[in-house]
Amino acid sequence: MLKIRNTTIYLLFFCLVLVSCKKFTEEPYDNRADIKSAEQYAQVLVNAYPIRHDLFTDILTDDYDYHAPLVQASNITSYLPMYLWVDDYPDNIRTGPAVAYAGYYSKIFFTNLTLEGIDAASGNEQQKAAVKGEALLIRAYCHFILVNLFGQHYNATTSGTDLGIPIVAAISKGNINYYSRNTVKEVYDQVEADAKEGLAQLQKGGSYIPANPYHFSVASANAFLARIKLYKGEWDEAVKYSDAVIAEKGRPVRKLSEDLPYKSTNGVPFFANRYMDPAFHSNILMLSYSVNLSPITPTGYSICGFFPSDSIRPLYTNNDMRLAVFTSVGTVIDNRNIAIKYATQPNSPNNTPIRTPYFNMEEVLLTRAEALLRSGNANAVPAALVDVEAIRKERYIRYVTLDPAITPAQLLDTVLVERRREFINEGLRWYDVKRLGLTVEHRLSRGEASASVLKANDLRKAIQIPRMEQERNLPITQQLNPR
Repeated sequence: MLKIRNTTIYLLFFCLVLVSCKKFTEEPYDNRADIKSAEQYAQVLVNAYPIRHDLFTDILTDDYDYHAPLVQASNITSYLPMYLWVDDYPDNIRTGPAVAYAGYYSKIFFTNLTLEGIDAASGNEQQKAAVKGEALLIRAYCHFILVNLFGQHYNATTSGTDLGIPIVAAISKGNINYYSRNTVKEVYDQVEADAKEGLAQLQKGGSYIPANPYHFSVASANAFLARIKLYKGEWDEAVKYSDAVIAEKGRPVRKLSEDLPYKSTNGVPFFANRYMDPAFHSNILMLSYSVNLSPITPTGYSICGFFPSDSIRPLYTNNDMRLAVFTSVGTVIDNRNIAIKYATQPNSPNNTPIRTPYFNMEEVLLTRAEALLRSGNANAVPAALVDVEAIRKERYIRYVTLDPAITPAQLLDTVLVERRREFINEGLRWYDVKRLGLTVEHRLSRGEASASVLKANDLRKAIQIPRMEQERNLPITQQLNPR
């Protein structure tokens, strides 16, 4: 009897175990959310926008000098190699090529996750089109920045053989995945296809297109395509996409005269916070995040060691209100300035949150003006003057218009100088150094000979693939940037 009773108990226990196991195997193997709706995929994309990891490139340009007397010791080994364009830069620091490489690819994962699931998700077609368009544009932007960091600038003659970066257009399915580098042309083709399709999908999105300036919109998609076309040298197309932004937004630019009083009455941090606040300025696409200021560690505070260069400061005349972004640091003997555009204080890189721009109207206007002047358009000068003057009239005290008889070459020079003045510490100068074929000299102290020179066609303008990626992705070790 005991034997029968024990057997019965064992059978009951066994059945319970089987039922429990069946229920267990039907559950997800981890705690990942089961994403089923377009609304949920839209929430995924909130985390897909990349931090501006490319802001570190400012110290690679002629906009910044190294000044040893004001540097924190840790910044010497961390960032000085990059300043001198040395490939063996550290990869375990706050910002730099390694952080950028990993950061942009991590965001591409979220876009691919969304793109692979959105068609089968619940939600109406307009809602799904808006989500798909946003995902495509973010993926395009991440690939675009990566190829412009780690590849040579786009050249129609050589882009078919120039090394770009790996295109990742699907979620990895294996345990270990290796990626080979695509050419610059292949990456640009992918970027442009994604951006154009993303724009088309947004245009189908109706009321589901995000209305706030922290998400891609039709206007910011057009601004992105205008930059792509400018970098490719397709001038008429750059004008076309710039015109589309202007047709929707007009030509509103930051009114510095309204910001200046706050610097003296409310202080530098308040002024810096207001400078990038879309509540006060018509920015086209912004990023807001609550982290420390790691992307601008080399340039954003007084012990960084890197300061606006002696070559850029003379570009600002005394009646240029943009001088207000410069704040004096150091001593009377070792005086330097930092460009304050973010919510930080001169001695602290940890104030939060901060906002960084992806695209703004000033860039669109200067892109349009440059493209017009390079296109050979018969009406280029008067048309470009409209764009340039829209900015200049809000930048200068006792504003005087440019001479209407200015030549196309003279006006182009003015446009390029205005770009440099306008975008100090916004991470765009490095791309201009590459696309314009500029030579840059870096010194270790004022008055010394150059410690390193980056020539017009210098191969080091394609930043070397990070060491950590070389160790983890074996094929790429045979595809390093030539030196």
